[in-house]
Amino acid sequence: MRLVEFHRCLNDDNALRVQFELEHGKVLKFVVQLECRFGESGTFTPVVRYDTAHGFAHCDRLHPYEKSSKITMATQNYNEALTFAMDDLVKRWGAYRRRFEEWLRKK
Repeated sequence: MRLVEFHRCLNDDNALRVQFELEHGKVLKFVVQLECRFGESGTFTPVVRYDTAHGFAHCDRLHPYEKSSKITMATQNYNEALTFAMDDLVKRWGAYRRRFEEWLRKK
């Protein structure tokens, strides 16, 4: 089994944290998380996370003040789900960040 971990910087304030386990080319489990830095704190905050915790591929849409929503992914093939998660967060990170910023302003 091989563990792969890396960060992908999207810009100075937004990055992906990626971790997955492979065995013979097959993904056994994964986490792909969008992390954003808000304000002057310097701390990165998780905003959206795709993972296989709880035994199934799903997306957690994280909220600063409420319980996160868990959405089951359309595919349960972990190789496909990992690829989808990476593609989605690379393409839509700006929209996810803006939504989270709106939630932060509503408190």
